[in-house]
Amino acid sequence: MKTFITLAAIISTLWIVPAARAARSMPANMLAQVSKATWIAERKSSHIIYVFFDPNCAGCHFLYESLRPFIRAEQVQVRWLPVAVVDATSLGKAAAILQSAHPLSALAYNEEHYRPENGGIEEALPAPEIGRQVRANTRLLNVLPIPVVPTMLFADKTGHATLIQGALTPLALRKAFARLP
Repeated sequence: MKTFITLAAIISTLWIVPAARAARSMPANMLAQVSKATWIAERKSSHIIYVFFDPNCAGCHFLYESLRPFIRAEQVQVRWLPVAVVDATSLGKAAAILQSAHPLSALAYNEEHYRPENGGIEEALPAPEIGRQVRANTRLLNVLPIPVVPTMLFADKTGHATLIQGALTPLALRKAFARLP
């Protein structure tokens, strides 16, 4: 029996090591892809943070609020990637934001009028190209082992990709952003 356990441990290690390597390389691959995705830039800064968000996501709203001091101080540029994962109205709300004459203003409106029961912005019928863009962003998010919103992605001081999932407080963001170049 002891030999069986040892053999099983060796076999499981053979599967775990490649999976761990793949998990480490996944954010780096995604960082290259998100720069080519559809996003809305907020502020200018040499420190770029990508955030996957859903217009109906309470955690995304919390992160939006937590990021305000860093954005106002121009410590980071946030590139918001709209996705549709929370409920059936998410695609229409993401479309309303992207199809707006001023997408950043529409995003701000969504967040400033956010309510947990219905988000903040009214749905719009997605134009074919906009629907394709939101679905492409959603597919990109779904590449992750745990595809959740919000998800942040940025390059650290060494150029390595950093992936942070979930809504962070301003204090936690300050610690995370200490990794920025």
